Amino acid sequence: MLAVGALVAVLAIAALAEVMPGANRTCPAIGYAYVGDVELAFSGQPESAAACFGEGCAPETFEPRNGKWLVPQSPPYLIPPVGVTSIYVEAVTTSGARIARTMPIETDLTGEHPYGAQCGGPFKFKPVRVLLD
Repeated sequence: MLAVGALVAVLAIAALAEVMPGANRTCPAIGYAYVGDVELAFSGQPESAAACFGEGCAPETFEPRNGKWLVPQSPPYLIPPVGVTSIYVEAVTTSGARIARTMPIETDLTGEHPYGAQCGGPFKFKPVRVLLD
Protein backbone atom coordinates (compact mmCIF):
# COMPACT_ATOMS: atom_id res chain seq x y z
CA MET A 1 0.00 0.00 0.00
CA LEU A 2 2.81 2.39 0.86
CA ALA A 3 4.48 1.70 -2.50
CA VAL A 4 1.25 2.50 -4.35
CA GLY A 5 0.91 5.79 -2.45
CA ALA A 6 4.49 6.75 -3.25
CA LEU A 7 3.95 5.91 -6.93
CA VAL A 8 0.81 8.06 -7.05
CA ALA A 9 2.71 10.96 -5.46
CA VAL A 10 5.56 10.68 -8.00
CA LEU A 11 3.10 10.56 -10.91
CA ALA A 12 1.23 13.60 -9.55
CA ILE A 13 4.45 15.61 -9.31
CA ALA A 14 5.44 14.58 -12.84
CA ALA A 15 2.00 15.61 -14.14
CA LEU A 16 2.26 19.01 -12.44
CA ALA A 17 5.70 19.55 -13.98
CA GLU A 18 4.19 18.99 -17.43
CA VAL A 19 1.29 21.38 -16.74
CA MET A 20 3.55 24.06 -15.22
CA PRO A 21 6.65 24.31 -17.43
CA GLY A 22 9.58 25.83 -15.62
CA ALA A 23 8.14 24.89 -12.23
CA ASN A 24 10.83 22.27 -11.73
CA ARG A 25 13.67 24.45 -13.04
CA THR A 26 16.20 26.11 -10.86
CA CYS A 27 18.26 29.00 -12.07
CA PRO A 28 22.05 28.72 -11.90
CA ALA A 29 23.82 30.90 -9.35
CA ILE A 30 25.13 33.32 -11.97
CA GLY A 31 25.39 37.05 -11.54
CA TYR A 32 25.68 39.22 -14.63
CA ALA A 33 27.97 42.23 -14.79
CA TYR A 34 28.38 44.81 -17.52
CA VAL A 35 31.99 45.87 -17.97
CA GLY A 36 31.65 47.99 -21.12
CA ASP A 37 32.05 51.73 -21.43
CA VAL A 38 29.57 54.14 -19.87
CA GLU A 39 28.32 56.68 -22.41
CA LEU A 40 27.70 60.25 -21.29
CA ALA A 41 25.08 62.01 -23.41
CA PHE A 42 25.66 65.74 -22.87
CA SER A 43 22.85 68.21 -23.63
CA GLY A 44 25.44 70.36 -25.41
CA GLN A 45 29.07 70.07 -26.43
CA PRO A 46 31.32 70.43 -23.36
CA GLU A 47 34.68 72.16 -23.58
CA SER A 48 36.15 69.47 -21.33
CA ALA A 49 34.94 66.53 -19.27
CA ALA A 50 36.24 64.34 -16.46
CA ALA A 51 34.63 61.36 -14.76
CA CYS A 52 35.17 58.46 -12.36
CA PHE A 53 33.34 55.63 -10.60
CA GLY A 54 33.07 55.15 -6.85
CA GLU A 55 32.48 57.36 -3.85
CA GLY A 56 35.29 59.84 -3.27
CA CYS A 57 36.97 59.00 -6.60
CA ALA A 58 39.31 61.40 -8.40
CA PRO A 59 37.87 62.35 -11.82
CA GLU A 60 40.13 61.95 -14.83
CA THR A 61 39.71 63.85 -18.10
CA PHE A 62 38.73 62.02 -21.25
CA GLU A 63 38.05 62.87 -24.88
CA PRO A 64 35.20 61.74 -27.14
CA ARG A 65 35.80 58.62 -29.26
CA ASN A 66 33.98 58.25 -32.56
CA GLY A 67 31.77 61.20 -31.61
CA LYS A 68 30.71 59.67 -28.25
CA TRP A 69 31.79 60.53 -24.72
CA LEU A 70 32.70 57.05 -23.44
CA VAL A 71 34.14 56.40 -19.97
CA PRO A 72 35.85 53.00 -19.66
CA GLN A 73 35.34 50.89 -16.55
CA SER A 74 39.09 50.59 -16.02
CA PRO A 75 41.85 52.54 -14.26
CA PRO A 76 42.25 55.45 -13.81
CA TYR A 77 38.45 55.98 -13.97
CA LEU A 78 37.63 52.94 -11.84
CA ILE A 79 39.80 51.52 -9.09
CA PRO A 80 38.51 48.06 -8.07
CA PRO A 81 36.62 46.92 -6.13
CA VAL A 82 33.72 49.18 -7.06
CA GLY A 83 30.17 48.15 -7.94
CA VAL A 84 29.30 50.56 -10.73
CA THR A 85 25.85 52.07 -10.11
CA SER A 86 26.69 55.76 -10.53
CA ILE A 87 29.25 58.01 -12.17
CA TYR A 88 30.75 61.28 -10.97
CA VAL A 89 30.99 63.83 -13.80
CA GLU A 90 32.72 67.20 -14.00
CA ALA A 91 32.36 69.28 -17.16
CA VAL A 92 33.12 72.77 -18.38
CA THR A 93 30.87 74.30 -21.04
CA THR A 94 32.04 76.52 -23.88
CA SER A 95 30.60 79.51 -21.95
CA GLY A 96 32.78 78.63 -18.93
CA ALA A 97 30.00 77.21 -16.74
CA ARG A 98 31.05 74.26 -14.59
CA ILE A 99 29.05 71.28 -13.40
CA ALA A 100 29.99 68.58 -10.91
CA ARG A 101 27.47 65.82 -10.20
CA THR A 102 27.10 62.21 -9.22
CA MET A 103 24.60 60.63 -11.57
CA PRO A 104 22.86 57.24 -11.38
CA ILE A 105 23.45 54.71 -14.13
CA GLU A 106 20.32 52.94 -15.37
CA THR A 107 20.40 49.49 -16.93
CA ASP A 108 18.56 47.88 -19.82
CA LEU A 109 18.13 44.16 -20.47
CA THR A 110 19.82 42.81 -23.59
CA GLY A 111 16.93 40.42 -24.30
CA GLU A 112 19.19 37.40 -23.98
CA HIS A 113 18.12 34.66 -21.56
CA PRO A 114 20.70 31.86 -21.68
CA TYR A 115 18.94 29.88 -18.93
CA GLY A 116 15.33 30.86 -19.68
CA ALA A 117 13.37 34.06 -19.14
CA GLN A 118 12.58 33.14 -15.52
CA CYS A 119 16.32 33.27 -14.72
CA GLY A 120 16.97 36.80 -15.99
CA GLY A 121 19.89 37.59 -18.24
CA PRO A 122 22.67 40.00 -19.18
CA PHE A 123 22.16 43.75 -19.17
CA LYS A 124 23.87 46.88 -20.46
CA PHE A 125 24.05 50.47 -19.28
CA LYS A 126 21.81 53.12 -20.78
CA PRO A 127 23.53 56.38 -21.80
CA VAL A 128 23.72 58.79 -18.85
CA ARG A 129 22.06 62.12 -19.70
CA VAL A 130 24.12 65.09 -18.51
CA LEU A 131 22.40 68.47 -18.60
CA LEU A 132 24.83 71.33 -19.07
CA ASP A 133 23.45 74.39 -17.29
